[in-house]
Amino acid sequence: MKIIITERQYKILESQQDDERVAMKALQSIWQDEIDSTGEIDFDPKIVDYIGYRPKGGPKVHEMYRDFLGGWDKMVEKSYELMDRTFDTNDYDFSGGYDFRFTVQGNNDYEEDNLTYVDCPIESDGKVTFMTDGETHLLSKLEENLVMWWEIESEIRSLIEEILYVEVTKKTGIMVDVNMLWVKE
Repeated sequence: MKIIITERQYKILESQQDDERVAMKALQSIWQDEIDSTGEIDFDPKIVDYIGYRPKGGPKVHEMYRDFLGGWDKMVEKSYELMDRTFDTNDYDFSGGYDFRFTVQGNNDYEEDNLTYVDCPIESDGKVTFMTDGETHLLSKLEENLVMWWEIESEIRSLIEEILYVEVTKKTGIMVDVNMLWVKE
């Protein structure tokens, strides 16, 4: 099958390909400079606004980033390397009244596009200080109160996802969502 296009249509297609090549070179230069100066990249998909690239049918910034890092498998591998440790909320200034440590258990059944789901067990000595009355409660005790745990779990999930955004997504482009979390016994 042959498709016939006009010269004008051909020039439009050609200019889009040129835009993609220019954007890719600019992004690679920015990312390489970051690697050279800090050793890692602080990934931000809004970088395309900085260089004025508006992808239409061409590669999106995540695909360009994936290719820059060596492909999807390398990005996933790096994200799991970054998650292979115990995280402590005291290391982050946005943890509010929460004080706990957690690990990440990868769940390969839930990988898709630029997203992976993980399970996060929380150490049994974790606690939260309520801002309303200043009282500190063990998370393991709050987990027993289903009505209260529902809200606390939602806040913990948001906090963990924010930590993983800083520690994983900004360095690999892989979004990480929490599938399950629980307090270890």
